[in-house]
Amino acid sequence: MVAQLCKTIADYPLANGSMPFWYALRDCIPFAFEGLLIAIFLLLFFGNYYLVKSKTGKAKILIALLASSIVTMVLSMPLALAQLIKFITVIFWAFLAIIAYIIFLVSDNS
Repeated sequence: MVAQLCKTIADYPLANGSMPFWYALRDCIPFAFEGLLIAIFLLLFFGNYYLVKSKTGKAKILIALLASSIVTMVLSMPLALAQLIKFITVIFWAFLAIIAYIIFLVSDNS
């Protein structure tokens, strides 16, 4: 009965290497890789935020937002090329990076 719900590795005979595993994971768990990207984004954001705060003593949210969105965009590109996520996800992270960069440039008062 459970075999009818999720595809297995055997359902992807034309895929090579570890890709059948990743395709089965993509098809069985909805938004698995998008959730992974969000978790990586949050980890990088809070890590950058507390690193900058401990070094400078000032809370710089825009630097953490810009850095983490750029890294997440770069990480999402291979996932989209492997067809594990949709290209709209890459466009979302690129849009977030562009908006964060524009806000960072406008708010820079050095």
